[in-house]
Parts: sequence; structure tokens; C-alpha cells
Amino acid sequence: MTDATFGELRLHRLKKIEIVLLAEDRLLVEDLLKTAGVGGWSMIRDVAGMGHSGFHQGKTIFNDQSGLVMFVGVAEEKIISEVARGLARLFEKRPGVTFLSDVEVMRSDYFAKSPA
Repeated sequence: MTDATFGELRLHRLKKIEIVLLAEDRLLVEDLLKTAGVGGWSMIRDVAGMGHSGFHQGKTIFNDQSGLVMFVGVAEEKIISEVARGLARLFEKRPGVTFLSDVEVMRSDYFAKSPA
């Protein structure tokens, strides 16, 4: 995709998923992402923020099982929807939140279906 704003930049429309959850549940999310086919993601430790039950902050300094983590990944919509369905089942019993958004991504070598 190109337009007047971005000139000749080659952008790819994908879906982004951001997941905030307890650090102790991070392996479940990693399995969901891998199984669905998300090729890569970022995990941010020690996430803090305000929620319905008050302020939450990460405390993974002494171990990697406590506190909050955030995952950020992008992929085709079909892949991200599979991850979101898995998270919906997880969040029926465990705390966490998922944000989905449409994004445009550079790095055609990572995201292009075929060379331009």
C-alpha cells in the first residue's frame, strides 16, 4: 500500500494484538501465538497501569512469575483472530485484557506475501 502521505513507502495492512496479563500466564500466550502462526512478537515486562480494580504495576524484579507483562504482535487478521479466540477462553478464568487494531507495517521483507 502507498498513498500521498507516505509517498513511495511500501506499507502492509495487518492486525495488531496487544495483550496485558499476569506474568505467570505468559507461557499460555506464547503457545497461543506460536500455534496460531504469529511469526514474532514483543514481550514487555513490568507493565503498569490503571484498571477497574485500581492501579497495577509490574514487579518482576525478583522473579518472572509475578507482575504484569504485555505482548505485542502483528499478523494477518485470520491469525490474530485465532489468538483472540484463545485469549477469550483464557480470560474467562484469568485476568487480562486484549486490544486489537488495524495497522500498517513497513518491513516488506517480514510481511510481504510475495516480492514486489
